[in-house]
Amino acid sequence: MRGAHVLVFVRGAIAAALVSGGLAAQSPVPTYTYDGLLGRLATSDWLWSAATLDERCRQWSSFDPASRRGPGDASAWYANDDRGKHVRVVAGADGPEHVMVDAKGPGCVARIWSANPSGTLHFDVDGARAWSIDFGALCRGEVAGVPAPLAGMRARGGNCALPIPFERSLVVSCTAGDCYYAFDVVQWPAGTNVPSFTPALLAEHGDRLRATAAALAAGPLPVARFADAAPTVAVDVPPATIVRALDVRLRPKPQAAVTATLQPKTVLAPVRAVAPLLRLVVRCGDETTVDVPLPALFAAGPDWTSWEGRHLAVHEDGATLRWPMPMPDGGRIEVVGDAAVLTAVDVWVTALHEPLPPSGSAPLRFRAGYHLAKAVPTRPFSDHLVLDARGAGRFVGCSLLVRNPTRIWWGEGDEKFTVDGESFPSWFGTGTEDYFGYAWCDPTPFAAPFHAQVQCDGPANFGFTVLHRSHQLDSVPFGASCRFDLERWHWVETATIDYETVAYWYGAAGATAGLPSVPAADERLLPRLAGPKVFVAEGALEGEALRVIVCSGGTHEVQDLSFVENTFSRDAQRWWRDGAVGDRLVLAVPVAQAGRHRLTLALTKADDFGAVKVELGGAVVAERFDGYAPRVSTSGPLDLGVFDLPAGDVELVFTLLGRNGKAKPRHMVGVDYVQLERLP
Repeated sequence: MRGAHVLVFVRGAIAAALVSGGLAAQSPVPTYTYDGLLGRLATSDWLWSAATLDERCRQWSSFDPASRRGPGDASAWYANDDRGKHVRVVAGADGPEHVMVDAKGPGCVARIWSANPSGTLHFDVDGARAWSIDFGALCRGEVAGVPAPLAGMRARGGNCALPIPFERSLVVSCTAGDCYYAFDVVQWPAGTNVPSFTPALLAEHGDRLRATAAALAAGPLPVARFADAAPTVAVDVPPATIVRALDVRLRPKPQAAVTATLQPKTVLAPVRAVAPLLRLVVRCGDETTVDVPLPALFAAGPDWTSWEGRHLAVHEDGATLRWPMPMPDGGRIEVVGDAAVLTAVDVWVTALHEPLPPSGSAPLRFRAGYHLAKAVPTRPFSDHLVLDARGAGRFVGCSLLVRNPTRIWWGEGDEKFTVDGESFPSWFGTGTEDYFGYAWCDPTPFAAPFHAQVQCDGPANFGFTVLHRSHQLDSVPFGASCRFDLERWHWVETATIDYETVAYWYGAAGATAGLPSVPAADERLLPRLAGPKVFVAEGALEGEALRVIVCSGGTHEVQDLSFVENTFSRDAQRWWRDGAVGDRLVLAVPVAQAGRHRLTLALTKADDFGAVKVELGGAVVAERFDGYAPRVSTSGPLDLGVFDLPAGDVELVFTLLGRNGKAKPRHMVGVDYVQLERLP
């Protein structure tokens, strides 16, 4: 059978964990050893076993509690004040402790994320304080015994995948009260045996922790390159088989003509041009379990960007998927596309497989569901459906592509998992970038074992962004249904945006994804956007470029204002903040030629900006400018009159007078630009 090969990956302790799924062998009741929990991080065979009754994975996060009013109240459902929200605040020995998690056991913390980890994190396990650790150090990978990549900062987001088990109860609290945070907590049925975490576990299992970290850092397990094999677009997989790795390679044929599906009368472009026209289709028995365009399936993005994670890897000429695919009834794996395209490109499909290990129940089938929503308006807020599964299964990952027509942040939207008919989602997050493990809309690409920002075009968040997240120990089991909604929450109120997602999950025979069918190739193509516009005031002296002569109080700096796109000249201002009444900011305005000049000034307004008197060359040009506005905005060009000015530097003076009664007390001032028009 061409392209079908047998490969055995696992050895030693990891192999034992794989076979048992982290369960101690022959235990009369379920028992999760610490070695077994680490094995669950490094291996994936346990993911295709049906979850035990009452197994759950729940998220505890700092989401805005107003959302509890439900989808019937749209302003609450999409509420965005997600910082510093807690279960409760209690008195601790050294001050207030902000409770983030209050879970009943047996269970295990599977993932920790924070955008601003600070203070001391306390873990009260089974009623006793077991561990107190610096929150930031834990998320940065600086705690002894928690090796990278189990923890680390990625694009300003703190992450930790260290298993922290508990037998009866877990309370996590923090001395800092303003953190953004998310804890993914697995909970097992009563009676499950699990060790209670103490720091001694880290020393006792140090070798295994280091081995697990090394296995994850190594990326996906190697795939053989069968250069001498003949191209094939399909592989038939025999019954009682599990596919360990699926590899797809593409190579344009020399001087092959491109059909009308692409660009007529040209030569076939590289993989990145042809891949969007092809789909990977997997049939498991008589079911189609995967039907996804190639770039979306592998989170390769429009540029077919190379990257490596634990379950997905993309290379210059192809890609690999590493989630195991049980095929008890056999199946077929095929690259599908327009016949003319397939005659212009060589395709190699390789399925590395071996006999299906014995299992006490029917194996779940690997599935991937695709959903593209084009030109969706940013208002009213809405939810993008990632998955609406029916049947038993386990959610194991998501890839997202966004095409954003502005530089301004598109991803305030929270993730929401509703499992088995819950009245309120058991996962309710704090932002799209938070779900994918980074923070502060940081456009920096990164790739880690379980999450990646594969591409972000820029500038800022303009253009294509491609993201991936794998759920490993924090996979989401469900008995009958699982709905995953991702809020579309953009700061620009009048834009349209494109969302493309892939849900990776395991489902029982007959399970359904509840997603629309895959659009035709020409309907799903997303052309690259022209570059963003940048407003430049004609003939302006930019505020950020003016020399500061005096700042008698507070601080000043140049601030990037691209988050309010095309509003401020060259997207920047001179920003003065936290001065007191009576303080002065003095800027040097260069005058090229003495004479009469018309002064135009553009200033910034916001809800924490103060009121100022403005003088130029000793003359008062504005007795009081009130900088208050409900949101960041520009004053627009203010015509402040005509003045006789000498050549050379003239002082432009701002004196703080106070603030509007509606303004927050920070007395900020922003200078966008100055225009001096010399008059005859």
